Amino acid sequence: MRSLIEKFYAGSPMRRIITVVTWLLIISAAMTAYSFINLASHLTAFNESNVSHKTTGLENIPASRGHVFIDAPLQEALNGWKALAGFSKTVMTKSVKTQQNRLGDNVAEHDQEIIVAIRSLGSLNWKYLLAFANPQIDPLPGELAENFRTLRDVARLIALYHRRFKLLYPEENSSFIFAAQVKLARINDLISPFLIGKMITIAMDGISMKQLTNLLNRELLNDAEAGDYMELLKDSIAFDKPMKTAMEYEFIFFKHVYGLFYTRTPLAMWILEKFYGDPFEQYEKINREMFDNPDYKLELDFVSHNPLLVLAFPNFRRANMLAKERAAQKSIMAATLASRLGKDSGIVDPFSGQALKTMQKENKTVFYSTGPNRLDENGTGDDILLPEITPDLDL
Repeated sequence: MRSLIEKFYAGSPMRRIITVVTWLLIISAAMTAYSFINLASHLTAFNESNVSHKTTGLENIPASRGHVFIDAPLQEALNGWKALAGFSKTVMTKSVKTQQNRLGDNVAEHDQEIIVAIRSLGSLNWKYLLAFANPQIDPLPGELAENFRTLRDVARLIALYHRRFKLLYPEENSSFIFAAQVKLARINDLISPFLIGKMITIAMDGISMKQLTNLLNRELLNDAEAGDYMELLKDSIAFDKPMKTAMEYEFIFFKHVYGLFYTRTPLAMWILEKFYGDPFEQYEKINREMFDNPDYKLELDFVSHNPLLVLAFPNFRRANMLAKERAAQKSIMAATLASRLGKDSGIVDPFSGQALKTMQKENKTVFYSTGPNRLDENGTGDDILLPEITPDLDL
C-alpha cells in the first residue's frame, strides 16, 4: 500500500489528476451498474410478489369496512356468493387444452342449491353496493379484497349454469341469473379500484355478454326476459365505474411503486429521472391525451420515455380499449333486445356518441358500433358487434 501511495505522488500533477478522475469514473460506473442491476432484481421481485395475495374474502368485506349490522338481504347475498365460490371448485371442470370450461356430471346433485345461491346474489338491491365501496384508496396493503381467480371462476360458473337453467326450465324467467353476473361485476369494480381490478371486471362483463349472446342466438329468451335483460344492461352501463376513474386510482399506485423503487435504488432512479424528466408529468400527459383525443397514437419507447412508464402504460391503453368495447357490446345487446320489444333503448354508441348503426342480416336487424375510428364500415374493419359464440360456449 505504501509503495502505491509513493508511486502515486511520484507522478506529475497532471498524471495524478488523470488517475483520480479515472478511478472516480470506474467507481461511478460500478456503482451505477450495481444500482441498475439492483433495480432489475427489485422489479423481478415486485412482479413475483404480485403473483399471490392474501384475501379478505368477499363475504367479510362489509364487516372489514366497519358495517357492524348487516341487513338480512345483504347477508343472504353474501351467503350466496360463498356457496357459489365453493361450487366453482366442485361442480365446474376447468378448461384443459381444447376442452372448454364446463359443468361436471355432479352438477345435477346441486341444482336447487346453485339456483338459490344465484337468486340470493342476483336479488341484492343496488343500495347495498355501498357496503363494498372503498373508503380510502391505499396502495400500501398487499391484501386483496377477493381472489381474482375465484371471481372469474364464479362468473364462468354462473354463465355455464345459465344455459343449463334455460334447458331445464325453458319457460321460466332467467333474468335473476344475469342480475347476479351484473352485480358481482359491479361489486368487484368497487372493491378493486386499480387497473388489475378493472381488467377483471371487464373480463367478467365479457363472460356475461357471451352467455347472453349465446342464449339470444339460440332463441331461448322470451319477451319478459328480454325486457328484464334490457333494464339490467342499462343498470350495468350506468353503474360501471369509468375507466378514467380507474386510471386516476392507478396513478396513485404508480406513484407508490415509483417511490418504492426510488428508496431502494436511488441512484438508478435519479439517473433515469434526470435523463427522461419527471415521469409523473409524462404519465398525466399521456393519460390526458388518451382520454381527450381519440386519435391519439401512443408510442412509447425506452429512448423517449422512462422505462417504468414504458413497462406500465401500454397496458392502460389496452384496458381502455377493452372497456369501451365491452360497453359497446352491452349497448348493442340492450338495443337489440329493445328492438325485439318494439322499444327504443335510448342508448348511444360509446365510441361515436351517436346512435348505434344497423344493418340487415339474415332478415334480422343487427346493431353495431363504429369502433375506435368512428367510421361506419358496415360491421367490418374495427366496427364492433356482439361477441362471436362457439357452440360449446368458450368462456
